[in-house]
Amino acid sequence: MSYCRKIFATFLRNEGVEPELIDLLQGRIPNSVFVRYYYRPDSSKFDEIREKLIKLKDLIS
Repeated sequence: MSYCRKIFATFLRNEGVEPELIDLLQGRIPNSVFVRYYYRPDSSKFDEIREKLIKLKDLIS
């Protein structure tokens, strides 16, 4: 499973997704006060990530 998480995170990072969003998607909560309490990404970001994940799925299959 860790290899799958690594592929997921590396692909999203190479596609320009912010590290904070990748951590959020993988269930990690950084120690940063800003990210922990104030960071609320726009919902459109998740739509963009969904499209990128479809691209990853096509690459894998």
